[in-house]
Amino acid sequence: MVDKLKFLFPEKYQELELADCTATLKYTDTNNVPHAEILQKDEELYKGKLAYTLPLDSELTEFPGNINLRVTFTKIDMETQTQYVMHTGEVTITVLPLADYYNFVPDKSLEFVDQILGYFQAKIEAVEKIAETYDSEKADNISYENDKLQLTSNGFKIGDPVSISGGSSENPGDSDNEFEVVEF
Repeated sequence: MVDKLKFLFPEKYQELELADCTATLKYTDTNNVPHAEILQKDEELYKGKLAYTLPLDSELTEFPGNINLRVTFTKIDMETQTQYVMHTGEVTITVLPLADYYNFVPDKSLEFVDQILGYFQAKIEAVEKIAETYDSEKADNISYENDKLQLTSNGFKIGDPVSISGGSSENPGDSDNEFEVVEF
């Protein structure tokens, strides 16, 4: 499977240094809609030629069918106040359909996928809110002050305090309680 399209050009055409130009790929898709993409020049020459690479994840290969394309080189020389424009000839390439339709999802089909993503994002947000609520309201310690025992969460008292009266660690026999209260 091809994942990029490489265009090769001479370094110079007549008196025009192509490396100094902007290379724009112009094409019409299978619906006869015109498109343009600026090509990025590779840093190194390829077999003595300027190389421009287009990743094939662009709109160029979105749908199968014949695509007419050409490359336009443009340059503006500010010293001579001259604009240079050079067009290549037109060529037709054929984009073949994929055998496995699940390998490729055209943008038009993303509405359904967006609905599914939205559904799961809502579920994730709900779970995050439940986790936040749980974290803020869970008991993680206890407090014992003024004969009252109370649960705490993140340092804040939560729930109802329980009164524990009578009994003393100093005089365990002085109380009517069956247990001794030991402060910690």
